[in-house]
Amino acid sequence: MSDRPAALRVLAALRQTPVGDAAVLVGSSGLFGFDTRVPALTEDIDISIPEPLVEEHGRAIVDGLALQGFAHEAGTATFVSSDGAVFDLLGHGEPTAGDHIGGTGPLRVMVFEDMSRVVGELNATAALPQGGRALTPAGFVVTKLLTERVHKGTKDKIQALLVIAERAGDERFEAEVGRLLGTIDPVRLEDVRGSAQDALIALAHDPLFSDAGAEGYVSTRRQVEMGLLRLKVILERIHA
Repeated sequence: MSDRPAALRVLAALRQTPVGDAAVLVGSSGLFGFDTRVPALTEDIDISIPEPLVEEHGRAIVDGLALQGFAHEAGTATFVSSDGAVFDLLGHGEPTAGDHIGGTGPLRVMVFEDMSRVVGELNATAALPQGGRALTPAGFVVTKLLTERVHKGTKDKIQALLVIAERAGDERFEAEVGRLLGTIDPVRLEDVRGSAQDALIALAHDPLFSDAGAEGYVSTRRQVEMGLLRLKVILERIHA
């Protein structure tokens, strides 16, 4: 299972390439980027980099990482080190471009509309002392709430709700979550509410909570309930 030192090591390696400090720690490993007691429970390290850098410097990024022991798996955006550390590169760009594959040459990355929208927002990411950037707690929550996937979908929502519960009463945090969600179409906000409720139902009905690695959250039902209550308050404020 990956950990914070491994994620920071990847960011340090990317600093030595044309990416510099523009890399952003995202996905479940985004939990390594801020102070939290919510466990990531992931073997994935996902890093998002600006799409223009992929377009202009794809070869140099691949070569620069290779010099530091990270081999590129051809035809993918995955890199593997000799000691078994693995990470995937994603891209962020203009949200209006929608979901698409970005880059040319040896490096092609998935660029997601929602990720691009959040990462491009002021204050949704923060610089890390060791270099690179990570999603803020609010940025992390919003990307997880907006993520739509069958595999690991419940886990995404539970992670978001646990971070919300952990920061219950933090008015600045809740205001920032509301600001970021406020840029989303109201119809999608109803989907956000529904999928969060479904995640809690899944947690209550499945004794083993067998949802792609989310089993480790089975003891957190009360915290998830609290997170859902606070999310509903945030959504009601947006609606008002």
